[in-house]
Amino acid sequence: MIPPPFEYRAPDSLSEALALLREHGDEARLMAGGQSLLPMLKLRLVRPAVVIDIAGLQELKGIGEDGDAVRAGVPATEAADALRIGALVTERTLERTIAERQPLLAEAAASIGDIHIRNLGTLGGALSQADPSGDLAPAVLALGATLTAQSAAGTRAIAAHEFFSGPFDTALAEDEMVTSVEVPAPSGVRGHAYVKLTRRAGDYAVVGAAALITLMPDGTCGDARIALCAVGPTAFVCEAAGRSLQGTRLTDADLAEAGALAGNDADPASDVHASADYRRAMTPVVVTRALAKARERARARLDRSSGS
Repeated sequence: MIPPPFEYRAPDSLSEALALLREHGDEARLMAGGQSLLPMLKLRLVRPAVVIDIAGLQELKGIGEDGDAVRAGVPATEAADALRIGALVTERTLERTIAERQPLLAEAAASIGDIHIRNLGTLGGALSQADPSGDLAPAVLALGATLTAQSAAGTRAIAAHEFFSGPFDTALAEDEMVTSVEVPAPSGVRGHAYVKLTRRAGDYAVVGAAALITLMPDGTCGDARIALCAVGPTAFVCEAAGRSLQGTRLTDADLAEAGALAGNDADPASDVHASADYRRAMTPVVVTRALAKARERARARLDRSSGS
């Protein structure tokens, strides 16, 4: 299908892009990689008067502790500082460059579509799309990330758990855009996993679960964070499930209990990919699998750190 007519603008700077957003308001849509917007245009799901193509804004493509650019193929080094990732960093770049620093986010990025899609899709674009089945949202939620939103009037920080307000809806004002995502530095001995159930490889998640486990020196769980996608109107953190693991030995029974608690939080809808009942039934299964993988990775790191 051919998209409806629109005015195309390609600003040369962030300030110009923000000025265009202020000028056109809700009649404008931003385009970064176009992996979400172009299909929506062709299906007439959105009809913007103006499309603002920000793909060329180099100032939003950096990765680093101070926002300086680290280009694709150059791994981010380990450091004690939070990692600031520009909104236009592609999913493929996340997959290739931040696995040492933030492996959960890299693993979630690697699960998206295929390499072609990941070479075009961006972190800021995926999060701003707020698709309930999007893979990056549960990762940034589990990591406790903060998004920076900017407009012509100024800048503000939005915690990830406050960013997603509904299906394809966020806390952004109509003249704001995400310019970066800050992920806290890892602390302690951690294990991670992103596991999703799909009909075919590369599909959107039928159920997706991000898990992050921190171990104490004695092997007990000091902290656990679990976030889900595709089983509610937005991605969300399973607070009760995470709390249930704190202080435990992370036995299979402990993980199964946490999975059941996460399942209680699920409020899925039916669509062409799966029924609500199937999603609800599979949520504890996927969460338990993610927790088991995170547990084994955390234990392996604990063994290495103790020299055993």
